[in-house]
Amino acid sequence: MKKLILLILFYCFASSLVMAQKDVDFDNNPTFKDRIFFGGGMGFSGSSQQTNITLSPIVGYMITQQWSAGVGVTYQYVKLKNYDISDNLWGGNVFTRYSIDQFFAQAEYDYINFDSNLLDDRDNRDSATRFLLGGGISQPLGNRGAVNLLAMYDLTYNNDGPYDSPWVFRVYFSF
Repeated sequence: MKKLILLILFYCFASSLVMAQKDVDFDNNPTFKDRIFFGGGMGFSGSSQQTNITLSPIVGYMITQQWSAGVGVTYQYVKLKNYDISDNLWGGNVFTRYSIDQFFAQAEYDYINFDSNLLDDRDNRDSATRFLLGGGISQPLGNRGAVNLLAMYDLTYNNDGPYDSPWVFRVYFSF
């Protein structure tokens, strides 16, 4: 597994040296439309005990060539098969990102709403927030697109929330 991760990171690093970055000319006052980018991710994981489906679109704005900010929404469906229960989690986030070449640092504030007692028949909705800091690498895909690998740590991690770890790892796309 370590060899696969190192191979992916090497590929991202090596190929980003020969591919163009986002083609936004900040010297000639780009339009609002030129500065907007869209993206997000989706995920699926499943086992004999659990199914998890995630959708997380984002929209962002390039403030400068290196600095961007944006918002996103999150929907997650979780089904625990052994207990025959499921939950729909939903929320949103705001983020800011600073890029240096293909590497970037990111700060993010997340909100999520979830059923706080899945094993009980009552619908007990609760919410949690987290403040994430981390960094990643961006692999350009043409003039405007990119695939991004991101690792972040939750500075406000609390075991009482819906997450079982303070670490967040993502692969997402932007266009």
